[in-house]
Amino acid sequence: MHFQIIQPQGILRQFVKYYWIMESDPGDGDMSERVIPTENVQIMFHYKNPFSVCTSDNSIHRQPQSFISGLSNTYCDVSTQGETGVIAVTFRPLGACHFFKFPISQIEERNINLRDIFAAEIQDVEEQLYGMSSAKERIACVEVFLMRRFALIPAYDYRLLESGIRLIKADSLHVNPNLLSDKLFMTNKTLERKFAKYIGKTPKQFIKLIRFQHILSELQHTSYNNLSVFAYENGYYDQAHFIRDFKTYAGLTPKAFYRKYCVLTTDDHCHYNEVE
Repeated sequence: MHFQIIQPQGILRQFVKYYWIMESDPGDGDMSERVIPTENVQIMFHYKNPFSVCTSDNSIHRQPQSFISGLSNTYCDVSTQGETGVIAVTFRPLGACHFFKFPISQIEERNINLRDIFAAEIQDVEEQLYGMSSAKERIACVEVFLMRRFALIPAYDYRLLESGIRLIKADSLHVNPNLLSDKLFMTNKTLERKFAKYIGKTPKQFIKLIRFQHILSELQHTSYNNLSVFAYENGYYDQAHFIRDFKTYAGLTPKAFYRKYCVLTTDDHCHYNEVE
């Protein structure tokens, strides 16, 4: 299997966190990874066999050839099937809204086939990607597609939400929607509407996503000893609540997760390989 992360260039650096490309041959065997929720909307283009997905409710489906994936509150297990090749665009939290005209909350918990949005245009992109032989060519093709869709959102909204995201990431364990509204001088209802439209989650939901990512990072880089202490140090005063939230996002209790997974991949803390 070959996996590569590539940084965008030019104006796209402000909106796209990175591209990632993965390819595998039939001789590599089928591989499976657990995908954990992050704060990043993604679009993916398969130019070989699409992945198979088993969701948290045990339903199984094949991914479309190309699709946009909204923010999620739960995990899924993704498996390769034979020869695979995929290029993905991982947006920054305020990135995707510059390329799609609909509110980002409309794709929450959903994977939407890009053919249903862009019809013939996306089929042309898929055909071009299939015929290309290098990562450089495929990235250039995807960037042309993105730039055709690019449109700025209102500058005031961008600055407001950028400040909100910065406040959340600076102290996700203690910030809450009321505090966020106060600091941004905006009503809860207005801020909730703007977060949903441009980011894809309400402030409360987005805070929980960022907090969970922080917890995963802490869990991967500390010695797991006392669950009660760990929960308290990460903003939970109720161990049962902590376990319930963790299991919703990861599909396992914190203790089971710690024992089963130990090394993160390079894909921004979102894919987890099982320890043999």
